[in-house]
Amino acid sequence: LGAITAEGATYYVATTGNDANPGTLNQPFKSFKKGVGLLQPGDTLYIRGGLYTEQIDLQTPNKTGTAGNYITIAGYPGETVTLKWTDLKESSYGPIKARGKLGYLIFENLVLDGTNGTNLSGWSIRDGNHHFILRNLEIKNFRHVGLYISSANNIQVTHCIIHDQISVSGQPGQRWYGIYFHDGTNSVIEGNKIYNNPGGGIQVYPGPISNLVIRDNDIHHNNNLPTSPVPGILVSPGSGTPISGVQIYNNLVHLNGVNQPDPGRSGGIGVGNGASDTKILNNTVYGNKGWGINVQDGPSGPTENTVVQNNIVFANISGQIIDQGSNSVVTHNLTTDPKFVKAEASDFRLQPRSPAIDSGIFLREVKTDISNVVRPAGPSHDIGAYEGGILESNSPNAPTNLVVR
Repeated sequence: LGAITAEGATYYVATTGNDANPGTLNQPFKSFKKGVGLLQPGDTLYIRGGLYTEQIDLQTPNKTGTAGNYITIAGYPGETVTLKWTDLKESSYGPIKARGKLGYLIFENLVLDGTNGTNLSGWSIRDGNHHFILRNLEIKNFRHVGLYISSANNIQVTHCIIHDQISVSGQPGQRWYGIYFHDGTNSVIEGNKIYNNPGGGIQVYPGPISNLVIRDNDIHHNNNLPTSPVPGILVSPGSGTPISGVQIYNNLVHLNGVNQPDPGRSGGIGVGNGASDTKILNNTVYGNKGWGINVQDGPSGPTENTVVQNNIVFANISGQIIDQGSNSVVTHNLTTDPKFVKAEASDFRLQPRSPAIDSGIFLREVKTDISNVVRPAGPSHDIGAYEGGILESNSPNAPTNLVVR
């Protein structure tokens, strides 16, 4: 999944810079336009800490990397870089403009903040974008979807925080999600924290979509709209647009919809309307206002060959696992008390005597747990997002009366 980037030139931008400078660390540029204009495949643009209201525009100068020569745009290590570009039109470009056939681009260590009043767009990756890596970003406070991905392939969204988008009307047309994956292939959504968004956490709809992996994410307290039944993760094709081969594993999906008025309908993980070959493995799905995991056929056809294994599904308000799909495999899940360390503090690790330990089936797709512990730690996979055997202490008692000389 990592990008291989040849060593290229490095430029710097700072709020105290000057575009007449050479763009070095000690003499940075002032504007993104100046820095971006010089970038070639393999180059890096570092942005020093501060607040910026200029849009990062790679589309107008047509800046793209090449295979093995990614262009990197990043906040300078250890400093906070906040982008507050103001859009005046809904579904506009947002703080980063890079749509179309641009690819082999890395964006990291940036804060995208939509609090500039009239900002109506998050960030859209679309219209042929490919080979984007989004790493260690924070996306918040937009009056729109936090991150929208459409007609884009080979996209990686890793270790980002996406939270607190804003629905002004509270109506279904503005049930903004953390991530809306519209269509594309060969992409990964991994290790993110997605919370407090007015709609669901991750919406996978309508397709066509194939080979999408959703793993190791913490998705919670999304969907506070009474008009919205969308779960923490939803996989649902549109009419005639297939979605196949989505893998959902090692996620924490908890407390979504809990701020909805009763009766809440926001569940944990939903798959339906004709999706095929979806795998829901080793997730912890807890305390959602609706059901835990729901597999349903729909108007677009039967939901086929869904695999639901090794999941902890517990304390969800409207039931735990509902399977109304075709040819589903639903085994080795735990729907009784799993003995979490401290669920009320969202600590879903397992106590040493949890019934989830060593009770799962071996799954070749799930090689580690959400904290990157190798599975299995014992005779078989543990159930849920955590490999709980690591909490067991088999060490001898600590020595007493020890004197260090």
